[in-house]
Amino acid sequence: MTWLTWRQFRTQALIGIGLAAVVAAVFLATRGSLLAMARDSGYTGCTADCDKLASQFLRQVEGSIYGRLLFNGSVLLYLTPALIGLFWGAPLVARELETGTHRLVWNQTVSRQRWLGVKLGAIGLASVVVAGLMSWAFTAWASPIDRAGGWIQPENFTVRGVVPMGYAAFAFVAGVAIGMVMRRTVAAMAVTLVVVAAAIFLSMTFLRPHLVPQTTLQGTLTAESIGGISLSREDPNRVIRVEADAPVRNAWVLSNTVITTSGDLFRGPYDPAKCGPDATGGRDSCAQWIASQDLKQKVIYLGPEKFWPLQWRELGVFLVLSALLAIFCFWWIRRRVA
Repeated sequence: MTWLTWRQFRTQALIGIGLAAVVAAVFLATRGSLLAMARDSGYTGCTADCDKLASQFLRQVEGSIYGRLLFNGSVLLYLTPALIGLFWGAPLVARELETGTHRLVWNQTVSRQRWLGVKLGAIGLASVVVAGLMSWAFTAWASPIDRAGGWIQPENFTVRGVVPMGYAAFAFVAGVAIGMVMRRTVAAMAVTLVVVAAAIFLSMTFLRPHLVPQTTLQGTLTAESIGGISLSREDPNRVIRVEADAPVRNAWVLSNTVITTSGDLFRGPYDPAKCGPDATGGRDSCAQWIASQDLKQKVIYLGPEKFWPLQWRELGVFLVLSALLAIFCFWWIRRRVA
């Protein structure tokens, strides 16, 4: 059975592993020069003005080949789970059920549970290995960029560390389960793509912020911490919106609000003599007036130190989902597939 699975899957496996090896080689080969750029910019080992040096280094990266590598690597890691589910998971059983070739195997000495178990185990492991190799190489390569710009933000977190392996495992088993239920290869591939994309999106937006304890920071709003002010001179209620700068560097800010002493969201009304087009002091005068209103800034965030605990917990969630889907596959093939 193992030999048969290898014969059926060897082309896809060699393409996937070869692509992962090429990607890893490219990123590892260019990591040394990226580290040299960080060192030459003064950011590596800095003891003063590190935020300024970090911003300069990130601008250098954006204007160089490393910026393109960063973008292309992120896109590839985003697409990898979907491609695994699309081309490895969905057709794996659906194609055999659609053409009826599964009966040939089951009429031999191989049971349907063993047939499915070898496919899930061998190809599922290959999926995890491919995603893990690319993620490891990309995470190691991007480490100087992440130290300067942060790696816990959703757009970075999703393609770093170990979570791509969890996404790959889930995408593969979900594709197998969908193909087994639908028994139509093309339709199963389309549904798998939607399911995998939706699962990753829901994890990023709804699940992930609650997997580790959030940190709340509340302090007095100062004029220097005001980042943006918006208002309308035609508004009779003189509503004003104030955006404060995040006080925590390289954190994932979940909520950043300006509140009154009673805990309500500050909306004004503003003083036309201090803020707006008729004010004489400009923005600085408006910021000083806002700061004099005894306001507070409330920030809820996840700091960069929670990156790895959050990685392992999200990986665990997707591995559990993959295991549940695998159990469903064994039940379905035993009870529902004739």
